[in-house]
Amino acid sequence: ELNPMSWSKSNSWGFLMFSKEIQIEAVSMYLKGVPPVEIRRKFGIKAHSTLEIWVKSIKQDGIYGIKDSHRNKTSYPYSFKIKVINWRLNHNASYPITARKFRITSPSLIWHWERALEFGRLKPDKRRRKRTMNKQEHDKIKKLEEENELLRIKVAYLEKLEALAQEKKKLQTKTKR
Repeated sequence: ELNPMSWSKSNSWGFLMFSKEIQIEAVSMYLKGVPPVEIRRKFGIKAHSTLEIWVKSIKQDGIYGIKDSHRNKTSYPYSFKIKVINWRLNHNASYPITARKFRITSPSLIWHWERALEFGRLKPDKRRRKRTMNKQEHDKIKKLEEENELLRIKVAYLEKLEALAQEKKKLQTKTKR
């Protein structure tokens, strides 16, 4: 038999993080009617709300509601944050309802976004990288710039030549009269 406690690990703050397997087993035990105290004792779950969150997540999103304990921190783009804030305000919805609608794990995150927007700290992402050019692209652009300059010179020359031709024509018509 596998020891489920071997599936959990500590994060940098010393809190236990539980694998998907533990979360699924704990929720299935809960749904079978096993008392939450017994489940928490078996898996070493300290907070009673932890099990409640897992049950709620699985009921709402199925197996996809379970989060990996070692998942990366989710970052949301500026446009998404604004969309969430606008929706919450337009629908006069609570933070938990808004978080559920947009599948945000922590309702307090929305509150933080709103405060940041209110105090001017919520700004569009400027971390987009500019693509670097390789040598061939750089040479091609240089060549196009030189060609463009030559064409400008030719156009200016032809315009001047045209102006001179028209002036000569005017002078010839005046002298014929």
